[in-house]
Amino acid sequence: MLPRAILIVQVLRSVERLTDKLMTILLNGASFCGDQSAAAADEDLPDRRELGLVAVERSRMPMVVTDPRQPNNPIILANQAFIDLTGYTASEIIGQNCRFLQGRDTLASDVEKLSAGLSHGEDELEIEILNYRKDGTAFINALIISAVRSDQGELLYYFASQVDVTAERRAQELEASERRLLMEVDHRTMNALALIQSIVALSRAENVQGLSRSINQRIGSLACTHNLLAERKWRSVKLSELVETQLRGKFEADRIVAEGDALQLLPKVVQPLGLVLHELLSNAQVHGALTEEKGTIRLSWSIDHGMLILSWRETDSVTVQPLLKEGFGLQIVRTVVEQQLGGHLVIDRYDRGLQATIAIPDAIV
Repeated sequence: MLPRAILIVQVLRSVERLTDKLMTILLNGASFCGDQSAAAADEDLPDRRELGLVAVERSRMPMVVTDPRQPNNPIILANQAFIDLTGYTASEIIGQNCRFLQGRDTLASDVEKLSAGLSHGEDELEIEILNYRKDGTAFINALIISAVRSDQGELLYYFASQVDVTAERRAQELEASERRLLMEVDHRTMNALALIQSIVALSRAENVQGLSRSINQRIGSLACTHNLLAERKWRSVKLSELVETQLRGKFEADRIVAEGDALQLLPKVVQPLGLVLHELLSNAQVHGALTEEKGTIRLSWSIDHGMLILSWRETDSVTVQPLLKEGFGLQIVRTVVEQQLGGHLVIDRYDRGLQATIAIPDAIV
């Protein structure tokens, strides 16, 4: 019973000092049926104050009143809904500054905004701030603070209402997260479809079986890259891992040498670049260095002024002929690099094999 008694004493001390303005706030929007209530009449101010106190006490809206004229602006009145919301007893609430609800993850920027508004004497403040109950559980508090002034404009009290909006904000965050996820899925799907469209449009063969095999090999390359992205949870992927997946895992280590800086690729770059490496490898197998027993490939990469630079160099390919026309595989490479990745491709043939230099912007984390 002691906490309740303390609350009643504090209420009796403070209610006498509450002004008509506070009562107007409490009764704002109220309607009465039948005869006018005596508590609504100006000449019956004590009854009106009593009605206001009952309204505050019985409201399901958590409410407190603080006294800024006292040191540390303490709480002088708190209703049962506020006690239920916070889990503290009346004796633990009365005399405290509302800061006691703040905790470890309360944003300093929110605290500063609240403090600045009070120190500047603003008549109304609205803010959502992370607060904590007595048991340590956090909740998002939609806080509205109104200044209560005398007829002469003197600040007498602050009247504050709170609403726990944690569930609503979490639902909004979940909805926003789902929306971002759907947009990302849509973006990835469009990228994959664009690659498949390029594959189908540029693939050629002498018969249906050859065309089907060509397309399946390229889509298989996309599937390998997709699996790699899925394993990395569609976050960044090491360039060395992509090279290993598309190139080195298919030949002896001494035939394909790959070296470069430890770089992390953005997810949007991984699938297109994986297809580019697949096409360069296929070209080397059919027309270039890997048709020779001693033929080798050296792939290196680096960053130059924010651009990812890849250098593909084939050696010991005695069958190489001057490049008169790019084949279908190299056409896919050029289409993907220049149109989908927004990069630049230079292909050349020299006396010992094919050389390609690829520059891609915005590719690295």
